[in-house]
Amino acid sequence: MPDPVLSPPRTGRRIAAVPVRALTLVFVLAIVALVDAAAGAPAAAATEPDLVRQIKVDVFDENWKAVLKGCEDLLARYPASLSVPQAAFYRARALSRIPGREGEAVTAFREFVDRHAVDKLLSEQAWTSLFTLACDARGVKGSACSDTLDEGLSNPSAYVSTLAAIRASDTKDEALRGRALLVLKKALSTQSDTDIRNEILIAILKIDPKQVPTPAPHATLGAGGDAGAAVGHPPTFIKMTIFNKEEGRYDLKINLPVAFAQMLLNSLAEETRAEMRLEAGRHGINLDDVFTAIQKSGPGRFLEVDTEESRIEVSIE
Repeated sequence: MPDPVLSPPRTGRRIAAVPVRALTLVFVLAIVALVDAAAGAPAAAATEPDLVRQIKVDVFDENWKAVLKGCEDLLARYPASLSVPQAAFYRARALSRIPGREGEAVTAFREFVDRHAVDKLLSEQAWTSLFTLACDARGVKGSACSDTLDEGLSNPSAYVSTLAAIRASDTKDEALRGRALLVLKKALSTQSDTDIRNEILIAILKIDPKQVPTPAPHATLGAGGDAGAAVGHPPTFIKMTIFNKEEGRYDLKINLPVAFAQMLLNSLAEETRAEMRLEAGRHGINLDDVFTAIQKSGPGRFLEVDTEESRIEVSIE
């Protein structure tokens, strides 16, 4: 019998398996090292559009600390960017919204209006914020409010000067109120927007009711153009009182400038006036003739109603 042929031991696979496992382990370690390196490496610097976009998102979210950081990054890295005015404005706004940094906000807004006056819309908003910080912020001392409003009164922007004058009507500084009155009367003569005119008229009323101009009668009043006003000065105030007889006291006392009352009526939409005419007509009152009647009657008692419970008097002065 021939000797059996002995096959060589199968060591090749085992020998080859050692390097394969080692290579696999090295590969895995290399991948882990690359991932760690990538995680530890600084992120790519945000581009200008990225910064602008993120600032807008943070403004919308009112994340003012993030807005401040984003604006300062943009201003430092892209000083020649067309977005600089917006970044400077929102930096100032962010400071004004972060507690304890209002003083820095005032400085930032003033720097903005000095450097970016050509940006009309943002400059007007910056002045609005300056008025708010000077007059409404807590801890405001001295004449900061009056000084800032006085500065605003002489601003070449009609919007800024008018806003300053309207705000000045709420102060107790008589000299400032007097200067504001001149600005308000000029603004009223050129302003066509009804809402703004009403704000101006209310401010004039606060300063000096006698300076509220008598508006031209509405088209439906005095069709013949003859108001028949009484001789002498026209009526200035409508005074109304309601005296409660049972309790021995006044339930109501009102002093309303005639011009202001007529201005309010004339400023209403035609649909609203039509509804008021209808309601007044149900009580036998011709709404369109009310102010004509006031002008004709002149100063004196206009209406008197006496009941068991109360006494109502309406007089014109």
